[in-house]
Amino acid sequence: MPLPRVFPAVHRRILFSLRSVAASGLALLSAGLSSAHAAAQAQENLEKIVRPFFKENCTKCHGEKKQKGDLRVDNLMIDFDSPKIMGHWEEIMNRINSGDMPPDDVDKRPKPEDIARVSEYIAGQLVEADSARQSSAGERVALRRLTREEYANSVHDLLGVNFDVTDPTGLPEDPDWHGIQRIGSVLTISPAHIEKYLAAADSVLSEALSLGPAPKREFTHISAFDLRGGGWKGLEKEYEARGIANQVRADIVPNNGALDDRTFNIKTGGEYIVRVKLSGLRPPGGRAPRLRLYAADISRTLFEQDIDTPEDKPIVIEFRTHLPPGQHPVHIVNSVPGPNPEARRSRPGPNTIAFTSLQSRIPWQMKFTDDDGKPILPFLLIDYIEVDGPIVDSWPTAAHQQIFFGGENATKDSAYAREIIRRFTERAWRRPVTNDELDRYVKLAEKAQQLGDNFEGSIKTALSAVMCAKSFLYIEEGKPVAPSPKLNDYELASRLSYFLWSSMPDDHLLELAHAGKLHERETLREEVRRMLADPKAADFASSFPRQWLQLRRVGMFPPDKVLYPDYDEYLEKSMINETVDFFADVLHRNASLREFLDSNWTMLNERLAKFYGIDGVEGDNFRRVTLKPEDHRGGLLTQAAVLSLTSDGTRHRPVHRGVWVLESIIGKPPPPPPANVPALSTPDANSRKTTVRQKLEAHRSDANCAACHRRIDPLGLAFDNYDAIGRWRTVETVHAGTGEDPKIDPSGELYDGRTFKDAVELKKILLDDTDKFANAFTEKLATYALRRGTTFSDRAELRKVTEQAKASDYKLASLIESLVTSDIFQKR
Repeated sequence: MPLPRVFPAVHRRILFSLRSVAASGLALLSAGLSSAHAAAQAQENLEKIVRPFFKENCTKCHGEKKQKGDLRVDNLMIDFDSPKIMGHWEEIMNRINSGDMPPDDVDKRPKPEDIARVSEYIAGQLVEADSARQSSAGERVALRRLTREEYANSVHDLLGVNFDVTDPTGLPEDPDWHGIQRIGSVLTISPAHIEKYLAAADSVLSEALSLGPAPKREFTHISAFDLRGGGWKGLEKEYEARGIANQVRADIVPNNGALDDRTFNIKTGGEYIVRVKLSGLRPPGGRAPRLRLYAADISRTLFEQDIDTPEDKPIVIEFRTHLPPGQHPVHIVNSVPGPNPEARRSRPGPNTIAFTSLQSRIPWQMKFTDDDGKPILPFLLIDYIEVDGPIVDSWPTAAHQQIFFGGENATKDSAYAREIIRRFTERAWRRPVTNDELDRYVKLAEKAQQLGDNFEGSIKTALSAVMCAKSFLYIEEGKPVAPSPKLNDYELASRLSYFLWSSMPDDHLLELAHAGKLHERETLREEVRRMLADPKAADFASSFPRQWLQLRRVGMFPPDKVLYPDYDEYLEKSMINETVDFFADVLHRNASLREFLDSNWTMLNERLAKFYGIDGVEGDNFRRVTLKPEDHRGGLLTQAAVLSLTSDGTRHRPVHRGVWVLESIIGKPPPPPPANVPALSTPDANSRKTTVRQKLEAHRSDANCAACHRRIDPLGLAFDNYDAIGRWRTVETVHAGTGEDPKIDPSGELYDGRTFKDAVELKKILLDDTDKFANAFTEKLATYALRRGTTFSDRAELRKVTEQAKASDYKLASLIESLVTSDIFQKR
């Protein structure tokens, strides 16, 4: 495996500091320039912008006659292949951006706008260097590891096993590069990966193959007596004799923590059915109670849902979940925050009958209802929990029958073993295998038999090795011999499949690759349409917006519970789901990218609708909801997920919001800030209350900050009507100072002179610039699809993709078609 070029530590630091800077647009060059034209433009900007600045401010100390600190700038060139030279450029940018250079004793300081232009130019070149490093240029073979999501999907499609990679015994979390978690040079393999891949292969093959007797299906019933614990279990027979056992129920109120752990004892890993019979009582005008079953030992929520059903009409919730073998203590929680933090689950004594009628609860019980029997807080009443499994559809399993295709009567000789291994390996590796490759695994199976394994066990050993080989764990593009700039059809099948399905190619794709037809433009169009219509495309509809918009940052700084008591885990998940489902709706309708900028609809469930103050939405499920102007929503920019990820746990951050818009929407983010930027000042307790906007205005009085903040701040201040968690407001709550809380002023002026009075008018300006947004979006989409950074040489082709999509008003699915059928998609 070829190693990526290594930049010096100083360069790596700036690249990591630029993680929030999207590679899609920082260069000052037009997105449509060819590589040669782009290089020429970069050289022209060097001569027009940078060299005059150096001549006036730097060459006296760093020129031909004098080189302080061994640095000469008058002849310094851009060279992506020289870490030393790029390190010099980084140091220059940091020094002039922070005001350290030129020194204070010079006769004349440079203008802030000149510093900003030079800083932007250098930052653009550093990002281009980083993009080049992430690409596969010059490599005979590009190896890009599967993400853990892709690994799980591939295992499922290969063997039919649901392997949870997020369990503690699963796989490490994947790092990202500018939000994208699929970049080959970033997805390295550590010793921990090797151990976990070996364990995972053994685990999934043990579940997929029928190497012993069929697992016994077991049924566990956990009654309300079991759930109550204490002395209740011993009373079950007495209550049955009295005919009232079915009236005993376990109640869970908000803020109770959880019922005592109930252990699911799983002898055989596999699919299990869990049933819960319960009622959920909602107070008038309040929230429904929310059932959550959480397995702490594997850090996984097995199930959660709002329950809204009368006490006398309980329902049975049934769901399937994959459980590994072992004892799993499961917390049973009502995850709705309650109004009474002192509330706890009631604990009746062992000699007391707990009837379901809440109108006549005896004095030791806490009061759940008013005098009319109506609930005063959301609570659950659970009758029982059942665990049933493992669920095996057939024995031998479907995967076993497919792998051991000869059936029970097959001759278990070396020829049969070789064919089994060949068929499995070609499916797992997504390409034909050579005899030399095959020989290694056949010999491994033979060795296992010599050591005492039976035929099936020896085959499992070989298949486990196949699943730990680089050809399964990596997407391979290119060959050491006879390298080609274009993908072959098998490589194209994998690129397309992992782009739109986050999983391995299906039989149809591989058949087209085998026939040599997949690269044909019309065939690719048909495949994109087929694949987007397949349920597996839901993985793209979820994965891409999460990475493009960096939704993993939602909740990174948990909001202060005192300042934002309405914020909880369910609301956070609902925020993210709104954005993900919004993207999916645009994709499925093949709607225009313009709807990402503004729309008269969004996707809501009851929890998020109440948070937004929108009536008429009930239940857990997200659905399309038409918006009114007074809802102050529409498009991505005013969704709570985006607004909260650009804030911290205490207040909104206009600068972060502005940078996010420049990165993700406009595609021209600013250079990184200088080191040691002071925090916004805290006013004196006796001074008049001031808004964050007013504090930023004082901050911008620093000439070194003014030029960049002129671009950033207006784009963030436009959304000041939304607080740190995305709630609408007209005044800013200020805790320090005197007087009334000040009113919000969301108006602003863009760097090009266009003005707006609020977020609504800013959206209109952004809609006027849809071409720029489409360019930025296409570049991010290409980075996701190609699994590498895009460079100068890519941008002319990406511009063609965008221009082709413009003819259809930038419809999303059509844009994806244009990208897949473009030359860049078929290039390494």
